Amino acid sequence: MGRTYDIGLKEALSLTLDAIGTLTPVPVPVHEGCGLVASENLTAMVDCPSATSSLRDGYAVISADIEKASRENGVLLTVSGTLAAGDPTPKTVRQGETIQVMTGAVIPKGADAVVSVEFTERQGDRVFCHRDAPPGCNLLFQGSDVTADGLIVKRGQLLTPALTGLLAAGGLDRVAAFPLPRVAVVATGDEVIAPGHPIKPGQLYASNIVTLYSWLRHFGMPGETAVVRDDPHELEKTFQYLLKNNDALLTSGGAWKSERDLTTKILDEMGWEMLFHRVRIGPGKAVALGILDGKPIFCLPGGPPSNEMAFLQIALPGLLQMAGKPTAPFPFKKVRLAEEGFSHRPGPRP
Repeated sequence: MGRTYDIGLKEALSLTLDAIGTLTPVPVPVHEGCGLVASENLTAMVDCPSATSSLRDGYAVISADIEKASRENGVLLTVSGTLAAGDPTPKTVRQGETIQVMTGAVIPKGADAVVSVEFTERQGDRVFCHRDAPPGCNLLFQGSDVTADGLIVKRGQLLTPALTGLLAAGGLDRVAAFPLPRVAVVATGDEVIAPGHPIKPGQLYASNIVTLYSWLRHFGMPGETAVVRDDPHELEKTFQYLLKNNDALLTSGGAWKSERDLTTKILDEMGWEMLFHRVRIGPGKAVALGILDGKPIFCLPGGPPSNEMAFLQIALPGLLQMAGKPTAPFPFKKVRLAEEGFSHRPGPRP
């Protein structure tokens, strides 16, 4: 693929997304899957609930036995046992009988409803039911959350807290997902100083790497940062190290075309495949993208507004695609100028 210079944003995005693929899926523990994108359809291994259970403390009944029950005229049933959540259910409810159940208890055979305890009056081994309970009343049916072999998550779907909970309920302890890319951020320039160190006149703190790293953290991407002076050997050594230990590289500064802008020159010597350099956006024009060792390198301009805009509009969509996520995290709006005569030239407004 040849180099392209001074292109529009739409073409730059197209080249970016065509060149960058998703990372190889990995199995992750289901409790660590939130925020990742499923790389395959995920189906339940078991029904959840695994058996029909009670939604209330009360009594498991045959609904026909108490269909005429009312506050004034209670129906008397014999209590033949008690069940709590997790208890085995060898007993059967027969006509004229009931079994006391706690919330979560498996419904015994024969019963088709539960009457809530607040509508009953216990007297020894008997209980008066003062309200009817139609079939299915207060029951959580087997498989009502998920069913065995039922689809829970589609390929390409973002795993949310609710979905990871359903996956766990369906018996999955690991899921296949696209990992988030690990991204290195490096600021270049003799005038750039890492935050926290003394600064001299004419120098500036590497605020860009903090902004970029914060954006990466905002989208859940891990990474690391570095500050390197304008020394060809140090730049090449740092780029090699960061590419070895990360999935993508962002550089800040040195992306223009002066003699002191070394970033793209060093990458040329390292053999990267530059896809484009300079995009017709403002701020953010001096941005480049290339591939080295199968990994994308975004060279961003050094000015803070240009740096952030180039990252958000070009680099971020590519990084999100690596994770299998939507590549347009922000809405776009087209607007029309309210008046003519707009100029970007500096100076006081008329």
